[in-house]
Amino acid sequence: MSCGCADNYIGPPLTSTCGGGAFLVFMGLLDTFIRKKCDISEICERVTPRLSPDAEYDFVVIGGGSGGAAAAGKLAQVKGWKVLLIEAGGDEPPGSQIPAMVVNYFGNPHMDWNYHTEPEPVACQGYPERRCTWPRGKVLGGCSVINGMMYTRGTPKDYERWVKAGNPGWGYEDVLPVFKRFEDNKDIGSFVDAKYHGVNGPFTTSRFRHQPQMAYDILRAAEEIGEKVTEDLNGAHYTGFSIAQSNTRNGVRLSSARAYVRPQRINPNFHVMINSTASRIILANSDGHKRAVGVEFIYKDRVYSVRARKEVILSAGALNSPQVLLLSGIGPKNELDKVGIKQLHDLPGVGRNLQNHVAFYMGYKLDKIEAITDLDWATALDYILYHNGPMSSTGLSQVTARINSPYADPSGTDPDLQIFFAGFTANCAATGSIGDPENPEHPKAKKEFTFSPVTLHPKSKGYVGLHSSNPLNPPKMVANYLTEPDDVKVLVAGIRVIQQLANSSVMKDEYGMTIVHEEYGDCAKQFGYDTDAFWSCAVKYYTGPENHQACSCKMGPSSDPMAVVNDKLQIHGLSNVRIMDASAMPALVSGNTQATIVMMAERGVDFIKEQWLTNSSIGVVSRFGASSSEKVAVTQRSPGIQASAVSQHSYTQNRGPSFPAGFHLSEGFHRQHPHLPNPYLGYNGKYTGMSVYYNMQNEYDYGGNRDRYQTKQRNVNSEAQYESEPYSSRQISESWQP
Repeated sequence: MSCGCADNYIGPPLTSTCGGGAFLVFMGLLDTFIRKKCDISEICERVTPRLSPDAEYDFVVIGGGSGGAAAAGKLAQVKGWKVLLIEAGGDEPPGSQIPAMVVNYFGNPHMDWNYHTEPEPVACQGYPERRCTWPRGKVLGGCSVINGMMYTRGTPKDYERWVKAGNPGWGYEDVLPVFKRFEDNKDIGSFVDAKYHGVNGPFTTSRFRHQPQMAYDILRAAEEIGEKVTEDLNGAHYTGFSIAQSNTRNGVRLSSARAYVRPQRINPNFHVMINSTASRIILANSDGHKRAVGVEFIYKDRVYSVRARKEVILSAGALNSPQVLLLSGIGPKNELDKVGIKQLHDLPGVGRNLQNHVAFYMGYKLDKIEAITDLDWATALDYILYHNGPMSSTGLSQVTARINSPYADPSGTDPDLQIFFAGFTANCAATGSIGDPENPEHPKAKKEFTFSPVTLHPKSKGYVGLHSSNPLNPPKMVANYLTEPDDVKVLVAGIRVIQQLANSSVMKDEYGMTIVHEEYGDCAKQFGYDTDAFWSCAVKYYTGPENHQACSCKMGPSSDPMAVVNDKLQIHGLSNVRIMDASAMPALVSGNTQATIVMMAERGVDFIKEQWLTNSSIGVVSRFGASSSEKVAVTQRSPGIQASAVSQHSYTQNRGPSFPAGFHLSEGFHRQHPHLPNPYLGYNGKYTGMSVYYNMQNEYDYGGNRDRYQTKQRNVNSEAQYESEPYSSRQISESWQP
């Protein structure tokens, strides 16, 4: 079984995600099958990374996560624009494409930054040093490679808050057309309404192909206790219990890299540097006007600089985007002085206003259900052959609820509480035999299940700072979880809803659901079990840090001293640097953040097109990013870009590895070789003429005078140098001057 291209090793295998030992043989075989299953692993459709950058690009995108991958892929679609995407991690391993492996890569150093908060003053008391863990994606695709794939957008009230914070054009009616534009929703007409959803976009969205029976029983239990059930949390009825939609395509995880980056894999004007850590944005000051002129990054112990002709897009996430700004001398002076970085641009809001949803984990046992593994050879073959079955979903994690606690807005239109569920996930197995126990050492154990209440509008806020000037050190992350008592009250209210669910006749009669008794340190001793005071203590002891960090470089008007970007996502005072990730949110949305991040990136590229593509060449672009700009962009040259010969070397570096040497784009070739990846296939799998997609002679231009600038390289002596010397003291061996 071969995919017709070099089967290069990509990322950690599944064997390393299940603890090895007894799992080695079965998970090793499964990993091999997945790598060889071309439509799952997409081995032949991966971007071939660059080994070194060119000296100059029109746009440099820092971070290949949910926002950065979308922004870079959209920018690369414009004829004549040369784009570099810099990502600190590697490519997605084939195993991560399986929805059921949703938690397998948490903590894996090849894919996860594995961050920890600073010791918390109130929360995280039951963890070592009072630090909560913050898994963050360090991989092309970012957190969209390791998240639960749940597709929620927030509520209309969320975007109303953004407008009230001084950001016109970001209301619900403004952003809904953008959400619809990038969707390819497969559930329209069944679970969702076309009024709220779109088709033919790059972001395929649907319910998972499999739900365990308990998913539907949870909805029955919710109705029993008087809660609403809704088919679509992104539609007219956005509160209630629901089986959520997900970002998957044909039963396979759809990361932002798969949706936006891989379609550009043969574009010679699109370069990707992986395993490359951005160290700073290079600024210049001419006649009192500050602007970014380039980006510096570290790759294989060498420091490179590339020049940005037009703009730098910062999409490193809510933790690393403020870190990069601070390393660049952009931010509050007191924070920069601590680590010896000279302030170049005063922005006191950089790193401030950090927000994150906060949760609490409640364990239950299902006394009527044996703990038998959900992964065996039958389910594995169902997935490998048909992309169906338990491996095509996240089990009970696809179920969620967005409801109002007693402390929510009385209107009922601004829910403040979300509930997540976990269990019945087909992610690890020892032998693959049907009926094997989950834990061979405890064959009679009962199935376990987890509820998680989540505070959606936390009043507690933290910040991001620096420990040192070394860009390879993690940033300083202070969550300040639960420092506001109201956040604790919402969590306790969520616990009471969960207890009602667990005590419903559905859960009791069919599953024998009983709570796992926990003392939570000395909480029970202090306050007595199951009192409000007990649970208020418990949530501080066993705090559940959600991975929805946001708002650390918030969007707002210049009159707001804490605002970092304006309503066009441009950094105040640096018009050619934009932020397109969760850090630019002025306030957290009521749910999972990925869809909103992609929307912000799509809008950010709209703003860039409005600025850099003249009306005479593209026509008028609507405030919703009308397709007129994209239609004309593929036939009209961008101003300021002159055509030159296409570099054969660059093309070789970036074409898909499945194409034979000497291959030239032609429709006939792909019709004769249907097993090879075809760039002319649209998102719906229908054949599209090459005039719509890539034409090597007419679509791409390298700007002239590229050799005016030379790549800057610094020789990094060793890791010890990074640990012992201030970053600013290292010697430059070759450089260009901005």
